[in-house]
Amino acid sequence: MLITYKDLINHHKTLNIDKDGNKKSQNQIFKNHLSTLVSYLAYNGKTVDSNVGVEMLADFDKRSRKYLEQLQLAPRTISDRRSHLRAWEVSVHFLRSNGEAMRAQKRQNKITDFTQALRNAVASQDQAPKAIARKAGASTSAIARWLKGALPNERALPSLTRIEHALGLKRNELRDLLPPSRLPDCIKAPTSQTIPYRARHKALTQDRFALDEADLSPDFMHEWREFFRYKTAVHTRLKRSRRSVWRCLPKAKLATQLCAAALSGDFGCVTADMTFGQVRRYLGFLCKPASEGGMGLRPEEVMTLAWLAVPEAVNSYLEFMTRRSAGVIHRGQKNFASLVCSLTTRDHGYLYQQPRFAQRLPAHFSSSSFETMCDETYFLAREWKDKATGMSRNPEEPIRALLALSEPLTPVFRAIQSLDEQAASAAPGSRDEAVHKRNALLLSMLVANPLRRRNYVLMSYAEDGSGNLYQRQDGWRLRFEASDFKNERGAANKAYDAPLPRDISARIEEYLEEFRPRLLKNNPSALWVFPSRTGTLWENISKQVEDLTRRLIPETPGFSPHALRHLVPTDYLRKHPNDFPTVALLLHDRLETVMTNYAHLRQDDSFGRWEEHMQKVPRK
Repeated sequence: MLITYKDLINHHKTLNIDKDGNKKSQNQIFKNHLSTLVSYLAYNGKTVDSNVGVEMLADFDKRSRKYLEQLQLAPRTISDRRSHLRAWEVSVHFLRSNGEAMRAQKRQNKITDFTQALRNAVASQDQAPKAIARKAGASTSAIARWLKGALPNERALPSLTRIEHALGLKRNELRDLLPPSRLPDCIKAPTSQTIPYRARHKALTQDRFALDEADLSPDFMHEWREFFRYKTAVHTRLKRSRRSVWRCLPKAKLATQLCAAALSGDFGCVTADMTFGQVRRYLGFLCKPASEGGMGLRPEEVMTLAWLAVPEAVNSYLEFMTRRSAGVIHRGQKNFASLVCSLTTRDHGYLYQQPRFAQRLPAHFSSSSFETMCDETYFLAREWKDKATGMSRNPEEPIRALLALSEPLTPVFRAIQSLDEQAASAAPGSRDEAVHKRNALLLSMLVANPLRRRNYVLMSYAEDGSGNLYQRQDGWRLRFEASDFKNERGAANKAYDAPLPRDISARIEEYLEEFRPRLLKNNPSALWVFPSRTGTLWENISKQVEDLTRRLIPETPGFSPHALRHLVPTDYLRKHPNDFPTVALLLHDRLETVMTNYAHLRQDDSFGRWEEHMQKVPRK
């Protein structure tokens, strides 16, 4: 695919500047990236009017290295330019991988029989196109694109069928006018559905720099086990804050597989698993070659937790994380900075209380006293925590198209209906039929009780009524202990026991009696309500829901169960303004948290009342 640098620059700016972010800061970051690109092109005898060539493709590593070597600038500036060039390389690969979708979009610009027929049908109506789309429960932006000449992709065909019905046309009257190439093949989602975070994450996963657990030395693993005991034991010799104690759970209560370093006997600690991952990434950064943005240390030099008290190393890693997130200082940096603060604080820092850790560092990294190093690192990390107000991943992006609808949950209910139809089309008594019915019940319950992924992965059912899902004479209910929630010491500090809607009672009973036993055929003693296809723990439930919604709700690029924790209360609060207590009960969360997260709806309601007031003001 032929790409011009002007195309690349426009794409790079769109991909790396978040509409909801700090415009001034992000524009400056883009200007810095552009300045580096212009300099690099001049070194290669090119300008922004040239086409992208081997300097950004096959010969990128060699030419970029030579370019950086000839610069007579400060090491920090050279490091920044290296990261800028890497960002441009990511954008080039992203453009090339999406080249076919771009060419397909260009082919749609010519007026087709489909476009003309749709325009004629809409023109014969006494309603606006958006009103027709809303009536059909379809995306208003989709019908606008089709009227301009775009063609529906395979995932949009269900919406097209509903629009045909709303226009009074015969079934498939518009669909039959689509080119044959559109029917069997599903092209990539339109640009409006491309989520910048997902694109960046996909590109960055190719750069795996974390140290593997097998690469860590026995001495380091001994350090880690001592630290693990300090964080989980009932009593410890060293001081620690009450809130810094890690919670261990029985393996049966774990909704995901943990690394060996986070396990102790029959118990596991999710926080330990996440922290161990943070540490492995940090040590991997220390070993990453300087030419690739790391510190270029030898693996044997970094095998100690003491590195978390080295200010220049901690600061360099936080800057590295920021470059990888297109300049956004987000929760990732905040979480790492919080870990560093907890280790280096004077009051109860694990490292601060043990000056002997200084002996495990190379001499040139421990020139001052260890307590002084801890102090400097602590205040440095606190500054990063205070600045970490950005958002790398906007939770609204995957469901933005649904939030724009007057009835955002209607596409979800259509997806449930589609799953029922797929089950009816499957072979009677087959596992496929059972999987479709499982998925339909899962979506139904997520809308009714939008709890977290962990609750649905571990949700149990027992015929004696002892499971999380149980039946009373007045209907089906869900109950969980406080320890079953992520934030048991905060918002979820009490048990949860809530009813399920009566209109899904028959669905629950049908699934438990007929379909769930098929999934548990090879594991009949398992208690999970939603087992995997093979009867095991369904750990990848989020990925499966994302795939389902991508396929069955063409208005979106797919979303996880957690997105429904935002979609459901948003829809409710729009129709019941300021009823935050109900939403707090629905989400099993603090009232204060709910009011903070949905304050924007309060603002919308206020402006709505203001608009009503203005309409009543006499104009003469």
